[in-house]
Amino acid sequence: MNLNEVGWRPPMLETERLVLRGYEPSDAAAIYAYASDPDVTPYMSFDRSRHIDDVHTFLHRRVAAEYQEQELTYALALRETPQIQIGGVGLYWRPRIHRVMELGYILAKPQWGNGYVPEAAGALMRYAFRHTDVERIFAPIFADNQKSRRAAEKMGLKFEGIQRSALEYRGRRWDEAIYAVLRGEFD
Repeated sequence: MNLNEVGWRPPMLETERLVLRGYEPSDAAAIYAYASDPDVTPYMSFDRSRHIDDVHTFLHRRVAAEYQEQELTYALALRETPQIQIGGVGLYWRPRIHRVMELGYILAKPQWGNGYVPEAAGALMRYAFRHTDVERIFAPIFADNQKSRRAAEKMGLKFEGIQRSALEYRGRRWDEAIYAVLRGEFD
């Protein structure tokens, strides 16, 4: 599968400072810049990119497949430079039959500390609650990742607890913190 062959993209969303738009092959270099950064990726569920080909695989296999399924997978950019991707945010059905979506996000290190992730995720969750029948949105976060946990709280997700030894990744067991918001709780 090739991203160029998939015609569907999620609808563009805008906030005061950000544009959430569909990924394009031209985003590869920007993605590689943060996906290869060891400071950005220690708590991601994928290995750090070692070569630009890793990003091409991500775009043409994973993102293309997600767009085939019409998942809400977004490239994140600043409004003044919408063509320059600075991160990503997405909601994925987990599982669809139960009307539950998983929230995921990543941001380039130079953009940390600006509140972009809560702003982008807030806009995406607002869209999902208005335009889908999702009932629950949750974010599974490596429990050691304090920055991501603070971001989840700023988004209005509530801490539900720790799933002990929930994941085996990179040769060790990891605890996972679960944050979530229900349709009736979201502003």
